[in-house]
Amino acid sequence: MLQLYISFFFVYSIFAIVNPYLQVLLRNSGYSYEAVGVLLGIFEVAGIVGPLVVGRIVDKTGRLKDTVLIATAASALGLIILGYNGPLWLTIFSLVITAFFLRSLLPLVDTVATNRFNGDAQKYSRIRAFGTLGFVVFSLAYFALGKPVLTDNSSIIMYALLGCLLFFLPVLSWKEGRMQATEQKKNQIKPKRKPFSDNPWFDSAFVIGLIIIAFNRLSMSALTSFFSLYLVEELHINSISLMNAIGAGSEIILMLLAGYLIEKKGVLPVFLLLISGLGMTIRLLLYARYPTLIGVIVGQLLHSVCYGFFHPAAIQLVARRVKRTHRTLGMAMYISLGTGLPTVLGSSLGGFITEGYGYKVLFESFSVFAMISVVLCLVFWKKMRAPALEEV
Repeated sequence: MLQLYISFFFVYSIFAIVNPYLQVLLRNSGYSYEAVGVLLGIFEVAGIVGPLVVGRIVDKTGRLKDTVLIATAASALGLIILGYNGPLWLTIFSLVITAFFLRSLLPLVDTVATNRFNGDAQKYSRIRAFGTLGFVVFSLAYFALGKPVLTDNSSIIMYALLGCLLFFLPVLSWKEGRMQATEQKKNQIKPKRKPFSDNPWFDSAFVIGLIIIAFNRLSMSALTSFFSLYLVEELHINSISLMNAIGAGSEIILMLLAGYLIEKKGVLPVFLLLISGLGMTIRLLLYARYPTLIGVIVGQLLHSVCYGFFHPAAIQLVARRVKRTHRTLGMAMYISLGTGLPTVLGSSLGGFITEGYGYKVLFESFSVFAMISVVLCLVFWKKMRAPALEEV
């Protein structure tokens, strides 16, 4: 159990660099806003395919530990290639390799935690909050050290590789879970696969939930792809790590609260997704209407609602709406279709909006997507309250 907590802590140290600095790295390479948007879109496309492919492989083979190790090493290789700042085709190739494997890590670690805790939302939220703590600690450390250097791509890549190494080491001590080994044996002796109509492994509420999640994350893509550039170019704030630490740190308490509400009070994921959508709307409008340091700080504190409530609700949605035999694939669908695909669209669209109209219009227009997610929660409220597909 200790190894799992340590692994969650260090896996998010990688994202403490990649998430906020990838857009800066591409701008340093001389790409325009439109090009950055398109390249981030390509990154997200690869991040969609990767978890789906890798997740299905794990469901079939049960080789979770080996897959995590390979994905971590491949992510590091992609980052090394990206650091060379070569021609466009090499940049695209490195982005594809990095995203394919790096984005696969999250559904893998989420699956092992969910299965280890038998779907207990409160226990999952604790370990996931520990991952957020890792993100915050590393972000604050980088801020205190003045690292990485914003104008030096090799510095950015070096610290991302450090995160890969720190995560790789505790995973070496993992033991393959009993569930994976058991499912692998079942797959080997299974005589014939039943058609989906006779043995559905997800229900319609899962599909609706993915659509709600997708609109929520589409609104979030304005920040995922352009928030760091907004800080540096619009507000002349270079403390990217500090601002991301404020946002991530604020989510810890509400993430723990979300797990408690789901597990102990029976609060359904759809309610927390609705609250998250409202918070996302307010947050984007703050960035648009109050482009000041105070506005940014308040907006970052709203990340507590936007993600602290959102992620445990999304994980619980998968646990309730996808059978255990396909849970890794279900987690991958959440990461890929619910998060990755909207970010692809948002990155490309956001690049053109930012280039032509600026950050104010970008944030205002993307707040509409957050409100659509809220409306969908209300429209399908009854459907989303249906009993779980199986015991989690």
